[in-house]
Amino acid sequence: MAKILLVEDEMVEAMNLKRSLQSMGYDVMAITSYGEEAIEKANTLKPDIILMDIVLKGKMDGITAAKAISKLEIPVIYISALPDDVTVNRALISAPYGYLVKPYDIRKLKISIEVALYKKQMENKLKRSQETYYQTIFENTGAATVIIEENKLISLVNMEFASLTGYSKEEIEGKMEWPAIFSHEDVSQMKEYHKLRRINPDYAPRNYEARIITRNGTIKPVHLTVAMIPGTEKSMASILDMTELQRSKIAIKESQERFKSIFENAAEAIILFDCQGNIVEFNGKFKETFGIKNGEIIGQNFVKMGTMMGMHPEESRQIINDLITGNELKQVEWILKNINGKQIVFRVRPSLIKTKTSVIGILLIMEDITELKNVENSLKNSLEEKEMLLREIHHRVKNNLQIISSLLSLQRLQVENPQTADILWECQGRVRAMAMIHENIYQSQDIGRINFKNYVEMLLYDIYNLYRVDKKLIILEMLIEGVEMGIETAMPCGLVINELATNCIKHAFPHGNGTLKIELKTDGDLHLLIIEDDGIGLPENLDPQKSKKLGLMVVNTLVNQLNGEMEIDRTNGTKFIIKFRELPYNAQV
Repeated sequence: MAKILLVEDEMVEAMNLKRSLQSMGYDVMAITSYGEEAIEKANTLKPDIILMDIVLKGKMDGITAAKAISKLEIPVIYISALPDDVTVNRALISAPYGYLVKPYDIRKLKISIEVALYKKQMENKLKRSQETYYQTIFENTGAATVIIEENKLISLVNMEFASLTGYSKEEIEGKMEWPAIFSHEDVSQMKEYHKLRRINPDYAPRNYEARIITRNGTIKPVHLTVAMIPGTEKSMASILDMTELQRSKIAIKESQERFKSIFENAAEAIILFDCQGNIVEFNGKFKETFGIKNGEIIGQNFVKMGTMMGMHPEESRQIINDLITGNELKQVEWILKNINGKQIVFRVRPSLIKTKTSVIGILLIMEDITELKNVENSLKNSLEEKEMLLREIHHRVKNNLQIISSLLSLQRLQVENPQTADILWECQGRVRAMAMIHENIYQSQDIGRINFKNYVEMLLYDIYNLYRVDKKLIILEMLIEGVEMGIETAMPCGLVINELATNCIKHAFPHGNGTLKIELKTDGDLHLLIIEDDGIGLPENLDPQKSKKLGLMVVNTLVNQLNGEMEIDRTNGTKFIIKFRELPYNAQV
């Protein structure tokens, strides 16, 4: 049960809203009319969500209170009679989870609350996932890695660092200072870099070399990459044993000829610049693509080459500056012209060629993706058109079903026979159940599937409202697991729930009180639907499997449509147990 803090300056409205929220199954922990009191209660009660009016009593309005509460990371939904842009823009700065303008529909409020709670749940899950993700990277990065506190104390190391130094993690973490692992000649430099890095990260080098002393006294030359952790005074250092680095250099030297062969015969156009942006070399594919000979652009600057290929000089200059400084080292797409003026779309992968201390060159690998982009754009446009069409179809089907429901309602009002009117009422309920499916699909991000939990809750609330059921007398219990279903499964399953829940409300409780319980469990690909009540039960002489009553005939037909199995337990009231699996989508040719 979600716990809610209600902040509203009109107490009559607040009490009415409290009753509505409680009827929907929420726990209203407290009501306050003051921003200052809202902050205090948020700190002490720790609600799951806050419904916040903007105009409050006292000196503090709702937006100011929400900003103060934001550090608690509690979702806030504004409920206000102020729809003007100035107020809305002020509210958006506080990053709310919703904004409802009075007067509002209670159903929309419930949807806003559930969306906010779900969003917060996903944010928490993502946060935990990220923490695990970064911890896994830290432990398995392959390089000796260490976290250093502002006071120089080493707070965290990975197993690679322990292996490099010979110390156990227990001997290092929280006990050893960063400069203490280095040779005597490097200690003062380590201290100076540590200090300068916290004044301004640019004041200390990011990459440099030093010597560490291992537990057994061995001195090892190492290469360090040290950077500040954003938003903290902590730094992280990655350490490489220079012995392995030297071996890598030898391997690189031995592979130069192989690289030359790969460079010349690569399927992508490759061009090499020096650190001033002058063209040093390009491969055969580049010549073929642009129709350029060696003597035409070797030694020319990237800016001139970019201009020849349709780039604005300022754009070319900015690109080369970004590449040289390392600000733009991600994959990009360029549209260039060859010597014949034909436009070509390239996927460009830039890479800096460095020594230990400086950039000595820039490598651009340019893959011609013109045809791929044409196909991609064609498919994207086609998919967007089809999705829009499908949404419109579901919307129109829903509208047509609602028209049918309205016609049945009008017809029922003109029928004098109560039994006939009741039949029309039941048919109207079935049509509404189908219309809800199409409405959910229309609103779903995935046009092919719906959130079945949300659908069932809406369906049952609708049935209770239509039959004017007092929820205090006939208690509704729902244990619906969050599961997505395609329309071919959701439609018959929803109609089964509609039939059995409606029959229960109409016939199971002649004394007017009892409990209706709906449960949906999922184990792998098997769904288990349980609909039970503690009412008077089915008549002894009634065989539900052979009944000719329309409601039970519909249920049997729908269970067969689901390829499911149904059991009935009459021990205490009536309990329907239905097992089924997701029906595969069958394309209609």
